[in-house]
Amino acid sequence: MLEEKVSCRGINGSINLSRDKVLVVGLASSPTQPHELAYSDVSAVFVQRKSVVPFATLTILIIVVVLVSKYNLIWFVVDLNPVSVFIAWTGIGIAILCAVITLLRLLFVNVLIRSNQSPFVVRLVPIRSAKRLARRFSDISAGS
Repeated sequence: MLEEKVSCRGINGSINLSRDKVLVVGLASSPTQPHELAYSDVSAVFVQRKSVVPFATLTILIIVVVLVSKYNLIWFVVDLNPVSVFIAWTGIGIAILCAVITLLRLLFVNVLIRSNQSPFVVRLVPIRSAKRLARRFSDISAGS
């Protein structure tokens, strides 16, 4: 048995899925006017995840730089004592920023609805609600 209504909310809008229509609300193109789509108008619902590899790699590299500058592990090559504190704190700040971006990319996705009118993209949707919406759309479209 299908639920009556499934919805997911992102940073720039929300998508509500009921038995007879798809309602997209609050996009930047028209924040006050909701878009109602019949299931026959929707060709696909995509859940897009951004790659976490660039920011995760950058986080690891910066942590290595921080460790090298903090503990002066390459003392036999170059002496970093006068600037090691500045390098360490700057590196820690950048590593924290990259780690936060990596976590955001792991926990949130974009939901793209491709329709006959135009594509709708809702950004920063929690992954659990986005997957539930895509699964429900698949169940409803397979049943009709």
